[in-house]
Amino acid sequence: MNYSFVGNILGRLMIAYAGFMGIPFLVALVWQEGSMLSFLLSIIITLVVGLILLAYGQKDGRMGVREGFVIVAGAWLLTSFTGALPYAISGAVPTYLDGLFESVSGLTTTGASVIDNVEILPKSVLLWRSLTHWLGGMGIIVLFIVLLPNMTGAVHLFNAEVTGPTSERVLPRIRDNALKLWQIYMGFTVLQFVLLLLVGMHWFDAINHSFATMATGGFSTNNTSIMYYDNLAIELIIVVFMIIAGVNFGLYFQAWRSGISKIFRDIEFQFYLGIIIVSTLLISLSLWWTMGIEGGNSLRQALFQVVSIITTTGFMSADFDQWPSVTKIILLCLMFIGGCAGSTAGGMKVSRIILLFKLGWVELKRTIHPKAVINVRFAKRSVDPVILNTVSVFFFLFFSIFAFATLLLAATGLEPFDAMSAVVATLGNIGPGFGVVGPSTTYSSINPFGESVLILCMLLGRLEIFTLLVIIQPEFWRSRKGW
Repeated sequence: MNYSFVGNILGRLMIAYAGFMGIPFLVALVWQEGSMLSFLLSIIITLVVGLILLAYGQKDGRMGVREGFVIVAGAWLLTSFTGALPYAISGAVPTYLDGLFESVSGLTTTGASVIDNVEILPKSVLLWRSLTHWLGGMGIIVLFIVLLPNMTGAVHLFNAEVTGPTSERVLPRIRDNALKLWQIYMGFTVLQFVLLLLVGMHWFDAINHSFATMATGGFSTNNTSIMYYDNLAIELIIVVFMIIAGVNFGLYFQAWRSGISKIFRDIEFQFYLGIIIVSTLLISLSLWWTMGIEGGNSLRQALFQVVSIITTTGFMSADFDQWPSVTKIILLCLMFIGGCAGSTAGGMKVSRIILLFKLGWVELKRTIHPKAVINVRFAKRSVDPVILNTVSVFFFLFFSIFAFATLLLAATGLEPFDAMSAVVATLGNIGPGFGVVGPSTTYSSINPFGESVLILCMLLGRLEIFTLLVIIQPEFWRSRKGW
């Protein structure tokens, strides 16, 4: 393990991160907010950490698989801990642990909050919450690859952070690939901002909600989220961009080169869209039949919440915790599924769900025809058994962590269903759950131990489990050629 080289890379990343902290600092300076000093101190501390790592680091070195995992895990941990400083120092939260929860929730695009009244927060703190969403949405490391050209071994960083069962590239060079993804991401963000302005949203709210939407984060500048506006045009714009954010971003580049039909021919996109349509119709019917909500309004509420949950954005246009039980079960299932691989959405990913069903179907066939050679096919291609094995292990680990974390939260005194929804809402990076962590409440009632468990869940969910779990293996730290 080349620790000196790892330290150099992390040092440069922390210096860049301090630069992004300068954006809310300038906002605080312009509006003469009390949080100005908080951001200045946070920038200094982050810079000092970066400079120390840089001073003892080595600029040139070989980046192998192990270095890649350590850099990605280290980057997310360091940015989470330093990102908590503005919250803690400014007094936006009562404890540093609360600030860490808010920071991790922002960077992992979970959108769970321990702040009961966000409307009293300074504009600079509100912007920092949304900015952490935006930085974490496409990926801190992916952005870092763009900012640092000619970094050898960047493929290991890219593979350790990008979501999905495989890390497909749209361009041969990793930096070109990362740059193209960020260009598409920024383009959609700017477009949504302009559209929200055109339908009457205040420019500051439009910036924050555009950051949160494209990152599928969910932090809002209002306590009641999107329900605050009660505006159909705003809801439709956000729905469209949440759907866009939940799609594999690589498809957009392919569509630009080969035509928009490329997107609609993608098997994962077809299933993703199909799940949204079927779930919306079922929930809309339930709201109309059970609660007597008028047809158009029931469809409006159902569509927004289905898209918000499956894309793991977590915005709220209605208090879905008051909906019938069947709708809650549907939403709970969507929390597990999540968006497409290569998107900014969390969850298990639609492609993994498809592969699991196909694998199950093939195993049933093999039971009937034990000598037959039957391959699992996806998008008209046979799937590598290694990928199928990885998907199966991910599924097992996801539900093992879900079950264990639920037990830990239940031990703190939470009701079983509340504990279960809190864990899936953080492990899947959704944000709001049900009960004590429902859409009309926050996570402020969770005790410090429970908060710590959920912080770990958010990080495991965003880095798709393997990146964090692999570094706790003793074998990982042993010197071995070929890593």
